[in-house]
Amino acid sequence: MTTGTSRYRFEFRLADWAAGFSRSLCGDHRGFFVGFRGPADVRRLYVAPQGASFDGERKAKLAERYNSWFLYSPFDESGASYLEWLNMPHAVAERWLGRQLEAADFLDVRTTSAREGWPESWRVIVR
Repeated sequence: MTTGTSRYRFEFRLADWAAGFSRSLCGDHRGFFVGFRGPADVRRLYVAPQGASFDGERKAKLAERYNSWFLYSPFDESGASYLEWLNMPHAVAERWLGRQLEAADFLDVRTTSAREGWPESWRVIVR
């Protein structure tokens, strides 16, 4: 069983979006890597072959090519996934989610605290 590290609503929202995007694109849950040109323009989308992932060396090679990127990697467990991004502006997340991020999206679901603003670089296991 995978232990989640997720704490903020934006993490859950992005994981849900990524799972839906993967399912609509591939018909199942596959990992994908998005490399950006500039701060927010999608340059390339890489989809993992069925049963494969972008772990280790495979991810490292892609990450070296781009100054800005997003990675979604689903786990075998239903609903669990790994998200990571580097230099991804909040405008990209808002475009993908189809709405603006609000203060409620930065609330910590484990406590009563909140995060200040969008993290341009992040990694999390969402469960």
